[in-house]
Amino acid sequence: MGWNRHGWNQFVGSSVFALALCCTADLTAEEAQAVTAGEGPADSLALRYAEAELVAQVQITGVHRDIDNALSEPGMVAISGYVYSAVSRQIWKGEANRLLAFRLGLEFCDKKLKKGESYLIFASPDSFGRLQLRSCEAAVAESEATNMLARLKDIEKQG
Repeated sequence: MGWNRHGWNQFVGSSVFALALCCTADLTAEEAQAVTAGEGPADSLALRYAEAELVAQVQITGVHRDIDNALSEPGMVAISGYVYSAVSRQIWKGEANRLLAFRLGLEFCDKKLKKGESYLIFASPDSFGRLQLRSCEAAVAESEATNMLARLKDIEKQG
C-alpha cells in the first residue's frame, strides 16, 4: 500500500501523552524590541520568538511514536510524528512545568530529535491544546544555538 501526501499530512487527534501545558505569556513591548533588535531583516530569532507561545531550552528525556490509528492497518503501524518528553532548563517565553511534552509531526519535519540532547524550542499549542513544533527550525540543537541563546540571555538580563 502506498502513502499519498494527504494521508501523511492528515493529523488525527490521538497522541501518546495528554499534554497538561498551558502557554499564556504575551510579548511585552520591551521583549519585542529586544528580540527584534537582531542582525537585519532576516532575523529568524525575532520571527520564531514572536510566533511561539513557548520559548525554552529543554533536554529530551524520552522519544515516543505518535501513532496515527486512522492510517494504521493490521500488521502495519503508521507513525505521524514523535512526542518528546523533556525537562525545561530555561524558559524565556510562556509558562511550563519543569517536565513537559511536545509533538513534532512528520508533516512539519522528518528530523527526529535525540534523547539526551538539549534543544532551544519554539512551540505553540495545536487545535487540541497540545504543545507542538511547526517546523524543523522550531527545534535548534544547543550546539547550533549559541548566538540565539546569548541573545535570549541578554534579553533576560534587561528584564
